[in-house]
Amino acid sequence: MRPDLPLLVLAVASTSCGASIQAVYEGDARFEHCMALDSRHDMRPTIRSACWNEWIEFYTFGQTRDRVEYAELRQRQLHASSDFDEGDGLTAAPATRAAPDPTSVHAPPPRIVSADAGAPAVASAVATPPSEPPLPGSDCARGCEESFGSCRKGCTVPACDKACEGRYRRCMRRCF
Repeated sequence: MRPDLPLLVLAVASTSCGASIQAVYEGDARFEHCMALDSRHDMRPTIRSACWNEWIEFYTFGQTRDRVEYAELRQRQLHASSDFDEGDGLTAAPATRAAPDPTSVHAPPPRIVSADAGAPAVASAVATPPSEPPLPGSDCARGCEESFGSCRKGCTVPACDKACEGRYRRCMRRCF
């Protein structure tokens, strides 16, 4: 018997444990397929539920725990709905949206709360005393912001926006 044979058998046996790349890939692909079905509102809840049931039954080997928990949650939500529901199968656990959908890549995120939820006016006056001097460079920065706003009003092409941003950066460097 060769002396290196036990080491070779040990190396082969240790690399054969765990999920294969093919199994993980198939699980990932099937998970994405079920997610795509969930995003289509014209699909019946029973079809979506069957997809998640199949994924849980056959494709969880080598998948992360958060994916398995998500699939089980979707399975419970879709199990409670029927093909006659007009919603998207979330009747078991209705959820409120945290924020509206974005409208533009360049736009800032929309405000969720329009006003303060009832903080007393006295507390805000105590937090910032009126005798506090303005921050250093705040007047200069305010001027930079105003010039940036007026510069961008006339812009219609991305090159103009980029030029305005460059002027704004140079102005802010002078301030600080």
